[in-house]
Amino acid sequence: MAKKYELVLILDPQSGETQLEAAADNYQKRLEAAGAEVVQVVKWGLRKLAYTSIALRQRQQGFYVLYQFLAESERLGPVEEDLKLDESVLRHLVVAVPGEFLSVPQLAPENVYIYQSPDRGRDRRGHRRDRDRREDGPPRPDRDGRAPVESAEVAEATTRDDPGGGEDGGEEAA
Repeated sequence: MAKKYELVLILDPQSGETQLEAAADNYQKRLEAAGAEVVQVVKWGLRKLAYTSIALRQRQQGFYVLYQFLAESERLGPVEEDLKLDESVLRHLVVAVPGEFLSVPQLAPENVYIYQSPDRGRDRRGHRRDRDRREDGPPRPDRDGRAPVESAEVAEATTRDDPGGGEDGGEEAA
């Protein structure tokens, strides 16, 4: 039974632009020769790599191609072997898609930073700032394990503890 798959290739940009296009078309033909029905091929183009390594031949950029196709899983083995042996392929990833294929009309340009303002009710780690004053349950205990004291209880406790009842510490004027 045929499953839905996505294949993402990162091709070596030093192969040259004409060879990149030829390699992208070549893998589409290899998938079809293996019995896959190619639904969509999206050439994302030259993109900056997130990191570089010896395995990536110290490349800073790669040519990305996305293939969305239907195929039987046992027929993908020879195609993956070809991908592993091809020196123009820096990285590849084949993933089974559980639902419908998603269509990404256009990737965001690399030089544009998309800023998302943080939720003001949370700190930089995503924790709620008002953790001690929760509306949905009992108050959380302090660090020493005692329950937090409400401000009215604090005021009552300070007047009980202060024998003079005033700010001067209980001393009376003579």
